[in-house]
Amino acid sequence: MSFKTSYKVGLVLLLCYLVAWLDRMAINMTIPFMAREFEIGPDKVGWILSAFFLGYALSQIPGGMMADRIGPRKVILVALVWWSFFTAMTGVAGGLASMLVVRFLFGIGEGIFPAAVWKVIGNWYSKKNRGTANALILSSIAFGPAISSLLLAWFLPMLGWRVSFYVLGGAGVVCVLAAALYITNSIRENPRVSAEELEEFERDSRSQAANAEQTLEKASFGQLLGSPPIWVLFFVALIYNLTMYGWLNWLPTYLLEVKKLSLQRTGFVGALPFLCGGIGCMLAGYVSDRWFRGRRKYLVFGCQAIGGICLYLFTQINDPVQYMVAQCIAGFLLFMAAGAIWTLPMILVPPRLMGSGAGFINTGGQIGGFLTNILIGYVIKANDNDAAAGFQVMLGALVVAALLVLVGIREQPAPAPARLATDTASS
Repeated sequence: MSFKTSYKVGLVLLLCYLVAWLDRMAINMTIPFMAREFEIGPDKVGWILSAFFLGYALSQIPGGMMADRIGPRKVILVALVWWSFFTAMTGVAGGLASMLVVRFLFGIGEGIFPAAVWKVIGNWYSKKNRGTANALILSSIAFGPAISSLLLAWFLPMLGWRVSFYVLGGAGVVCVLAAALYITNSIRENPRVSAEELEEFERDSRSQAANAEQTLEKASFGQLLGSPPIWVLFFVALIYNLTMYGWLNWLPTYLLEVKKLSLQRTGFVGALPFLCGGIGCMLAGYVSDRWFRGRRKYLVFGCQAIGGICLYLFTQINDPVQYMVAQCIAGFLLFMAAGAIWTLPMILVPPRLMGSGAGFINTGGQIGGFLTNILIGYVIKANDNDAAAGFQVMLGALVVAALLVLVGIREQPAPAPARLATDTASS
């Protein structure tokens, strides 16, 4: 079996997302050193972490609209160049004010990227396997933090936090070259796609499996915003990210200050749950596409409920082996839930509005990312700088998000047509 061009495009998108998360999450390992150098407390640290999310949230919808109008390829290339430059500029910042500006501009560059990626997924994969492809690419949201923890624990002591950002910024050059070589706006525009692969894509697009779930067929972005499922997903993404970004951003500080681990052990221990999470996220799309068509919310809710219990146990257990087992299970399940959540926009939003529709939903998620760091920073400060208090915010948000998924999401099968093309491929 030949290696399809669509697989190569998926791998390039995964590489770009991994580098994006490396650049984004490096701040979490370096922030204790920045805080000491700049002489700032946890409330100011929260603002530094949230500055990125402000820029990121503000550029989600514009990035999606640009992807819909001028094509996702151009948007992806601009995003890669932009955020790689400001990743390197993070190492130049001389204080709180300049760091806030750099992180905000860095967020704008990364913010136009996700919707363009979802647009590519919508144009390269049918609904039969779009959830699987999306989840594999989104596994970077777990693998990225895991890799960044391991890498920073290794070269941060050698290079210092400033030079570390210069190195990470340089990694973006590889992504620019790979994206320019392989990514096109759609599968039909890529000259490397064989006639057999294009024929398979067209056949899968007409298959029974691809058309078993209803799509919100709206003519415009404004009409799409009138659909209640889009708003439910907006708020699910917002509230769930209070948990996920809180965990991602504050775990290194928690391990250093509450669990009293060394920097090297923090890098290793902080990576394990996200490595497990990456596996869970990769499996989410396949499991969702294979066994939960039309009832995907039950997979999401189950993973959130059990994963939340394990995350709570992580904060209550003192034995290192036991609390790491609890956190690894939490990572696997909570990131599986995240991957399963994002199969829903891939199914519900029509491809022609995928950029702006997915960008709007992700705006909710990034508002959550912006709020969580400020909120947790002030909660920690109000509790005598006890980093453990931040997990109370994360766990509370997780309960609300799980209930909203269960009650608010309504999935419907597509109406049966008079004649439906036979699905010749195994689903």
